[in-house]
Amino acid sequence: MRFSMNTTARRYWRLLVEKPLITTGIFALVLVTCSTSIAHADATLTYELSGPDGEKMVKEFSTSKFFVRIDDPSTPDQHLLFQAGRFFPLYSVDTAKRSYIRLTGEVIPFTGPESRKHRGADETGANQDPSQTAVQTAQNAKKPAASLKPTKTKRKVAGIECRVVHEVADGAPVIEHCMANSARLGLTKREIITMARTFEMARNRDLGWLGVGTEDEEFVSVYSRDQRDNRVLQLTEVSNAPLPVDYHSIPREYQQVKTKEQAATDKSEGSEEH
Repeated sequence: MRFSMNTTARRYWRLLVEKPLITTGIFALVLVTCSTSIAHADATLTYELSGPDGEKMVKEFSTSKFFVRIDDPSTPDQHLLFQAGRFFPLYSVDTAKRSYIRLTGEVIPFTGPESRKHRGADETGANQDPSQTAVQTAQNAKKPAASLKPTKTKRKVAGIECRVVHEVADGAPVIEHCMANSARLGLTKREIITMARTFEMARNRDLGWLGVGTEDEEFVSVYSRDQRDNRVLQLTEVSNAPLPVDYHSIPREYQQVKTKEQAATDKSEGSEEH
């Protein structure tokens, strides 16, 4: 007996056989498209800072989500750890001495209702909650955000396309940046925010790294040249190799060491209590 398809059967056959082939083709296209802009969970950005005298300094920024570890190959036993999240703690770690220093003040979170009692009776800080005073001190130490003016010029630094941006002070350009976003660098958006806040921290502490992030924290410097003294910060390499699980942590057995200023402050506060 010969079997023949009617019109309805032919349509059903096309849905079963031909449609999956079309869908598979579209799915493959989506995979190819997505693969061109994959952001990696870990990244290490290597920058070189050079001065007018020819002296060079290398900094390696290893980022993972909120955390960044900053290494200098010239001092392999020491590094900085920065958390670009709540309270922004910064630590200096010495692996040879198995010790660390907290470079930012201790902040105790205050979660109670804001009231006149908690804000304090006067502007001098008397009767204020200690955590609020610490936060205010940190905020007062922040420098004004950089005034940035983007241009239409694009360049490539370490193979990464970036846009030229002028940093302006007193109406005149003082630093020329070339800035890139997460897609260009292959970083997650969270890590770009972390790098932007790392550069902000460096400026607040006068570390002289030149780099900057945009106000929306979507772009960071991959090249910066100070037109006043010809210092240059330049990205030389981006690695997306996975970082060790404990790379951004301080071992429990490490001892906390305090600076002379911190020790003097503790002594002064202790004598006031007695």
